[in-house]
Amino acid sequence: MKKKELSKALLFFVLMFLAMACICVIFYVKRNFVLIGTNPIAQILFHCIVQIDGADPVFIRGIIKHCVLVPLVGALLVTLLVFGNFSVLSKTYDSKLISFVRKKSLLIGLVCLLCSFISLSVYLRLPEYIKVYTKTSTLYEDEYVDPAGMEYSFPDKKRNLIYIMLESVETSDYSKAEGGALDYNCIPELYRIAEENITFNDNKGYDVAPGASWTVASMIAQSSGIPLNIPIGENDFVTSNKFLPGAYSLGEILEKEGYNNMLAIGSDAVFSGRKYYYEMHGNYTIHDYNYFCETERFDSDMTEWWGMIDRYLFELAKEDVLELASKDEPFNYTMLTVDTHHQDGVICDDCRDDYPEQLANVYACSSRKVDDFINWCKQQDFYENTTIIIVGDHCSMSVDFSEVIGDFDRKAYYTIINPDDDCIPTNNRTLCTFDFYPTTLASLDIDFEGERLGLGTNLFSNEETLCEKYGKEDFFSLVKQHSKYYDNHILYGFE
Repeated sequence: MKKKELSKALLFFVLMFLAMACICVIFYVKRNFVLIGTNPIAQILFHCIVQIDGADPVFIRGIIKHCVLVPLVGALLVTLLVFGNFSVLSKTYDSKLISFVRKKSLLIGLVCLLCSFISLSVYLRLPEYIKVYTKTSTLYEDEYVDPAGMEYSFPDKKRNLIYIMLESVETSDYSKAEGGALDYNCIPELYRIAEENITFNDNKGYDVAPGASWTVASMIAQSSGIPLNIPIGENDFVTSNKFLPGAYSLGEILEKEGYNNMLAIGSDAVFSGRKYYYEMHGNYTIHDYNYFCETERFDSDMTEWWGMIDRYLFELAKEDVLELASKDEPFNYTMLTVDTHHQDGVICDDCRDDYPEQLANVYACSSRKVDDFINWCKQQDFYENTTIIIVGDHCSMSVDFSEVIGDFDRKAYYTIINPDDDCIPTNNRTLCTFDFYPTTLASLDIDFEGERLGLGTNLFSNEETLCEKYGKEDFFSLVKQHSKYYDNHILYGFE
């Protein structure tokens, strides 16, 4: 093959690889993710920007296989078909057709790439993302309450906090008779816990806000009252010494008053910048998979999935909490479960086969584990002065389980256990992820001026949430829009 012909073939190969990669991404995302809540471009951009240390190896292998290797082999075969000098081709294919495609190969490659990119853009709602991002909102100038500028009054005896974030747990997991989407309730213990304790809308769950529909974004939204918005063209806004420098979190408020803050995760906390956020915003002690292995509290030979499954994490959490409770200072213990992550969760030795879907059985197992942990807490001396908050980080992105749920107004799970005695719950509220920030402080009997922090509202008050004030859809539309205030004051921390 002549040098010019070889260059043409290589360029054709690249064009076809990119075109096929776009199509493969569509099929991979369709099979592995339910695109709910935030525009998927935001989450994709975030994970492209931050380091992927600690990512689920199953998904990494899946992406490499389906989105890299498959289009690579496909593009190679098509290129060989068009440019290869095989005598068998003249017997099998019309040589004039092959000759025509070869002459017009670059044009054909460009057309294929253009069509596949347009298809990918439409599927991932790129036009919608660009349209929304190019709109500028004054939501923050109008409604944002800067927590850093507030004064906080603590009770004489400061209350402890245990904050449990449940991976992908939603009220859709209840039975239809109990307000859910299923023929059965696969999280009966969590349902009972919510029924016996505090919710603000008869145990109907909360709406996942834009910019809070994946785990680290939800953790930020619940603890700082803001979404995680992605800056276009910026690739270092998450580093070991910089992550939302203008945010002021629950952890920072508590740290300033002498609380011991701790975060427990069964995977590598570096993934998605979780370690950086919690260390910078509250000086949390990080107990993640790496820590537990290094301190020999967990045997790395028992590693499963992302690292440590929840049956071990809950047992280690009991040890952590007892150690914190033995100290003179109050504590804030935050933990994140992982077993119920999509697609089908992870089966452990405690799981039963009660339901037809694997993920439902994993949800059921997680529900029992949380119930066991809460019952254990109630038996401890520290419990009387401890508030426990349980919140699903977002709704499940499992494709198979979403098909079982069907057309349902999906909301994430939450409940508050043992808040301060003066906390009187309101009802019939429309709430979202941001509202947990000031509500958590109120549950600890921490007073501050007004009833709002960040974009959130204290649900123990009669103050309207922003979802109620604007209407959920209009408020969420404003949250999605670009904000100069957010960029300057929160993302980059300019004065």
